[in-house]
Amino acid sequence: MEYKYSLDLKNYVWDITSISVILLVVSLTIIFNTVVSEITFYTTLDFTLKIIVPLVLTVIIHELVHIASAIMLGYKAKIGYGRVKFTPVFYVRIKDGIMKKHYITITLTPLIAFSTITLILALITPNTLAKEILSTMFIMNTAGSSGDIVLTLSAIKIDKKALIEDYGTSIVSNKPIPKPYNRTVGLILKIITIMLLILIAVQLKIEIGKIP
Repeated sequence: MEYKYSLDLKNYVWDITSISVILLVVSLTIIFNTVVSEITFYTTLDFTLKIIVPLVLTVIIHELVHIASAIMLGYKAKIGYGRVKFTPVFYVRIKDGIMKKHYITITLTPLIAFSTITLILALITPNTLAKEILSTMFIMNTAGSSGDIVLTLSAIKIDKKALIEDYGTSIVSNKPIPKPYNRTVGLILKIITIMLLILIAVQLKIEIGKIP
């Protein structure tokens, strides 16, 4: 099969970053309004348990969910590695092409399933440490799914008979791959991100100012 068309995530670094920031703010808002009022870090052990461990678990489980969904749909899959600019990217490598509808399912399953499960577990577990760890995993997985979202937005527009291969930093297809959205949407995403960062900076300044 010849794949003449491609979409490179390196052309969407700022868009992916913008979506990540927006998802980060949304996930933090959800957690701090439904699960815990704060995630505390008093010691190095706290940082390890609440940041390092959740980060490692999130990366591993995120990719395993991709693989599990691919296998359930009848594909042979393995983990691949690439880079988008300076950012390392792990991805699921499937040879011989993926049907469009299956590609969308495989790509979105970690965001939908993993984030939902971690949020539910964080809500129902009585242990404070477990709540904070699960909350961090929910935040990391949600905010870290921005690349999957960009790829899905392009895949949705591809011809339904298309076959797609994912190389982590890009996708290729035997059918034309439309851009995920127009330049206006990309500009709006960047403006929203800048506004959110300004609001966060102002809030931090206010909070720091309250410290005696």
